Amino acid sequence: MDPLDLALNIETEGKAYYETLAAESPVKALSGVFSVLAAEEQQHFDLFDEWRKKRKAPAPPQPGTASAKAKQIFADLSVQFIVPQAVYDYAQAYAKALELETKSISMYADMLSKANAPGDKKALQFLITEEQKHEHLVEHLLEFVNEPKEFLENAEFNHLG
Repeated sequence: MDPLDLALNIETEGKAYYETLAAESPVKALSGVFSVLAAEEQQHFDLFDEWRKKRKAPAPPQPGTASAKAKQIFADLSVQFIVPQAVYDYAQAYAKALELETKSISMYADMLSKANAPGDKKALQFLITEEQKHEHLVEHLLEFVNEPKEFLENAEFNHLG
């Protein structure tokens, strides 16, 4: 399969998965994080789609805001520590999201190693950086579902930056 088509499939799968997590999240505030992640995956899809159509990588868009939104959500949750028991059941779902992010990073790194055009390299580096931010965020969501009280007690949320 063509690498751009594969990338489009990965971004479609990621977007659909984050939309599902947003709809099913037992913590309403977290559904907002998943909605932002889904929107960013759509942005990545659009970049790859334009690249495929024009046979040239477009200029990367502005970096995503999922990490900043997550910081605010966790800061808000720390003020009123109310986490439903159901959140603990989502560790497996977040682990799958982490797998999807890791898979995309690996594939885009492989594409970067084979890229020749400076524009292609720039677009791929942007996407790798964005997916690494997503990976980092999902890792912290896993940390949250495993130890929510301890996680929220870190009022600085510097680990999300």
